[in-house]
Amino acid sequence: MFKDFEPPKGYKLLIIAPNYIIGELIYNLLTSSGLHPQILSSSFPYTDPVYMGRGLPVYIIVPENEFEEAKRIIEEENIDNN
Repeated sequence: MFKDFEPPKGYKLLIIAPNYIIGELIYNLLTSSGLHPQILSSSFPYTDPVYMGRGLPVYIIVPENEFEEAKRIIEEENIDNN
């Protein structure tokens, strides 16, 4: 499932969070730094992410021009992709 993911044009995959809650924490960290991440459910379009996808991994994507800065922030905070 994860190897087939292709982010929308103009975005890059930053990290795969283990669930939506962790994804929201990463999202908030990045937005507080002035970046524009998005959270995409790994279950879409298979389940409704509001009910079924909160326990499933989520993709954190960022605009291509913000990728290096977002990657630096993730590394500084020691956030692992596992």
